[in-house]
Amino acid sequence: MAEETAKLVNVLRRLARSAGYAAWNKSEPDAARFCAQQYNRVLARLSELEPAVAPLFTQLPEAASPQVIRMAARELAAYFETEEPLAHVFGVHCGGGRGVRFGRATVWCG
Repeated sequence: MAEETAKLVNVLRRLARSAGYAAWNKSEPDAARFCAQQYNRVLARLSELEPAVAPLFTQLPEAASPQVIRMAARELAAYFETEEPLAHVFGVHCGGGRGVRFGRATVWCG
């Protein structure tokens, strides 16, 4: 179940990127419709795997804008993601005991 959930969260991330591209590119309405349909399918499956999702997230209408689809997909994916160390989020790999500077902040890896 955890593996399938991880795969579905990956699909949500890609859906969010696709919807963002569709919004930016002013794509045909069928692109947004496809993204909304896919989001609804993923939401339905995640609701089966994790019943607590059902009251928190709703299906999108097929006429939803790409911007709304992008936001919905990112929010649903965020529900399943765990907090990661700041260095990992920014793609920084460092050895034990070393700090990485982000502006004025130092994140210690270790």
